[in-house]
Amino acid sequence: MLQSLQACRAVAAILVVLLHTSNGIYALPKYFSSKPFGDFFDFGTAGVDFFFVLSGFIMMHIHADDIGNPRAFGPYLWKRFTRIYPPYWAVLVAVIPVFFVAPHFGFGFEREPDVIIRAILLFPHPEWHMVLGVAWTLVFEVFFYLLFGLLILNRRLGTLVLVVWTVGVLAHAQFATHPWIFVFSHQFIRFLAGVGVAMFLRRWQLPYPRIVALVGATLFLTTGMFDAYARPIPLSAQIAGYTLGSALTLAGLVQAERLGLIRPPQLLVYLGNASYAIYLVHFLALSLLAKIAKAAYFDRYVPAPILFFMLAAGAVGIGCLFHHAIENRLHQWTKQYFRTKERPRPIDVAPVRAERKAA
Repeated sequence: MLQSLQACRAVAAILVVLLHTSNGIYALPKYFSSKPFGDFFDFGTAGVDFFFVLSGFIMMHIHADDIGNPRAFGPYLWKRFTRIYPPYWAVLVAVIPVFFVAPHFGFGFEREPDVIIRAILLFPHPEWHMVLGVAWTLVFEVFFYLLFGLLILNRRLGTLVLVVWTVGVLAHAQFATHPWIFVFSHQFIRFLAGVGVAMFLRRWQLPYPRIVALVGATLFLTTGMFDAYARPIPLSAQIAGYTLGSALTLAGLVQAERLGLIRPPQLLVYLGNASYAIYLVHFLALSLLAKIAKAAYFDRYVPAPILFFMLAAGAVGIGCLFHHAIENRLHQWTKQYFRTKERPRPIDVAPVRAERKAA
């Protein structure tokens, strides 16, 4: 996979970690009741926007040649399933018992059978009740994967469904009830933008890619600063700024890498490889580390900005450990299982016969 993609995934994950360190942990009265950097990291929500754009790009970039090939549908679903579900279930298995043993850690709905079943399947809940809070984004990922799979199963049917769905997504403000508010959510605009970037780069060369990436990053960050310090900004402005900024940044970096103009830092590439694991466990890790820091009175003798980054770095580190100890092993196991279940494909001898006749 392109290293620039992995670097972008790392940036997206780090943005979310910083957001949750600031608003989800440090600002809470039970921990430190402050925000060392004020509202600066509030725009970390845009990390999800970036993730979704990347997901749309990756699907089209990797599977464009599978479109209209029904034989590729099964392997496609299996690959998507094994990437998302096994690591997620590993975390879920560890988390669910906690809400029964210590109910005060949750909101109460985590013990409801309907919520648990939907959480296991990553099926949308009308009230967006999630056992693992960060898993709400995975619900959108899975739905998009299924829709994209229709293109692989049948090009015409998939194209028709996606065109109609895209129109619905662009008219998302017209839907206010479940499940349509989910099916046509504005969140899917980011996926579509990523697909558009991949389609563009398959057909055309992007001129001045580094400048395009810089313009995209500037737009992304400018939107973030307005989002953090000039609230409220219209949803349409958030969508346009974050989505277009992400798309331009991604397009510029990918084209620049293909031309040999950039080489992403290996640390970001590594963190990109571990980004899913980091995303899954970072909030749980932050909660654990904050409890330890509070019990040890770290906030009394460690400056708040330093403790802030200690917590964030610790959460990223635990995510990397999960990536190596759990995610990679689960991926290798499912990959090996799939190989053993694959049947050998018959060899197509038609080209050989044609060559012999020609000779």
